[in-house]
Amino acid sequence: MTGFFQKKIEAIETLGERLKKHREAKGVSREKAARMLNINVRYLKLFEEDKYEYLPANIYAINILRSYARILDLNPATAVDVFQKEKTLFYKTRRRAERERISDFYLLLNRFLSPNALRNAIIFLIFCVLIVYLGFAVNRIASPPELVVDSPPDNFLSESEQVEIRGKTEKEVTLTINDRPLLSDREGNFALTLDLQKGLNVIKISAQKKYSKARTVYRKVVVSNE
Repeated sequence: MTGFFQKKIEAIETLGERLKKHREAKGVSREKAARMLNINVRYLKLFEEDKYEYLPANIYAINILRSYARILDLNPATAVDVFQKEKTLFYKTRRRAERERISDFYLLLNRFLSPNALRNAIIFLIFCVLIVYLGFAVNRIASPPELVVDSPPDNFLSESEQVEIRGKTEKEVTLTINDRPLLSDREGNFALTLDLQKGLNVIKISAQKKYSKARTVYRKVVVSNE
């Protein structure tokens, strides 16, 4: 009978992990090692965290690594060789990932620029334009017309029992003063001399398009009793 057993596969340590492991085994802090090498502690951190893209130029990085390996009692030549191989693999992997991202981008772009996608996009755009146009058209039809009353001003005090109502509205509207029809000219201008009573007179001026709400303006005119 043949038996099977599982064996745990140990992960391969990177150069940075080995450097950190040996440094900690010697009881040397990263700051102390940096002082011994007379360099910025940031470089040792970059080495131990395998951040190759942030290291200085290759010749300077190798010199630092050789010195660091010596104080950790490691073989400098072996450390440099591992560093070069890991750095090469790192950049190859990154370039491959970048190519894959670019490939995915162009694939997505081609999908969006396909004839079917373009046709659907144009149809959707036309639909949106029509909806916006219809919205403006309905709003224009349903909204009350403009109505400006130039004379008289509100709360007007008059000594005469007549007052001129004068103003302007839009073309082709139904215009009323105190619910009585009033005609306007082709430009929407209107004028009417209205008889008043003694005391307070409330004048109601309304304008309405065929399918819209009415726009109403009130003017209060007080005729003196004297």
